[in-house]
Amino acid sequence: MDIEDENTFDLIYFDAFGARVQPELWTEVIFKRMFKALKNKGVLVTYAAKGSVRRAMQAVGFTVERLEGPPGKREMLRASKSI
Repeated sequence: MDIEDENTFDLIYFDAFGARVQPELWTEVIFKRMFKALKNKGVLVTYAAKGSVRRAMQAVGFTVERLEGPPGKREMLRASKSI
């Protein structure tokens, strides 16, 4: 993943295939890059809600909330950057 931006984005909507199908996209390394790319108070949202995904987000500094998902999805995650 070639994300080199820092403090650039207000929102990232992360809609990759799930961690079971593409585990390489759901790692601390990937979330650290997205954390750096977000501005302070920026938000990352995803329909993924696995515990391993939530923990990876938290490990790099995100504050993570579980939200009610849209129709067909039980839950989703909202990760916020505040430094």
